[in-house]
Amino acid sequence: MNQEGPVTVVVRHRVKLGKEGPFEEWLRGITQAALRFDGHMGFHIIRPTDPKRPEYLVLFRFDTLENLARWEESSTREEWLDRLEPFTTHPPARERHTGMEVWFSPPLGQSPPPRYKMVAVTILALYPLISLVQYALVPLLSDWPMLLRTFATTSLLVCIMTYGAMPLMTRMLSRWLYGSAREGRT
Repeated sequence: MNQEGPVTVVVRHRVKLGKEGPFEEWLRGITQAALRFDGHMGFHIIRPTDPKRPEYLVLFRFDTLENLARWEESSTREEWLDRLEPFTTHPPARERHTGMEVWFSPPLGQSPPPRYKMVAVTILALYPLISLVQYALVPLLSDWPMLLRTFATTSLLVCIMTYGAMPLMTRMLSRWLYGSAREGRT
């Protein structure tokens, strides 16, 4: 894994039916504890879409692998993980990512989508956003130096893609990306 730059961790939690409330409290606690660690860059929670099969997906980022390791080896994290078992059916499944593949983490028991599908979904999300920014925002920034204007629009697009567009697109197109739950199981 790349040792430099941000690292995204994806954690899947399969929650016991009826334990969603206590799990949500636990989740609030551990995420707030993690935010106090150096290098933590935020988190995103994707809540279950199937109430009969509550699976939470938690994505969080650290600025470096070293800062992530400090969190992972901390007694704070260990204490929070010790409280998790009563709420879940399985131990958490963890994956580390350093690139765009984090947007395409498949549901538990399913295979990742083929690259052409990842490309298609990314284009479907990015093209309208770039067009909108070019139409609405770039004219307002026309007096800015080109490099600063590019930095501002790129930063905005990355934030929108990471926190809004890609989670929405992968959720909306999940059946096409991953197939049905039965297709992905072996």
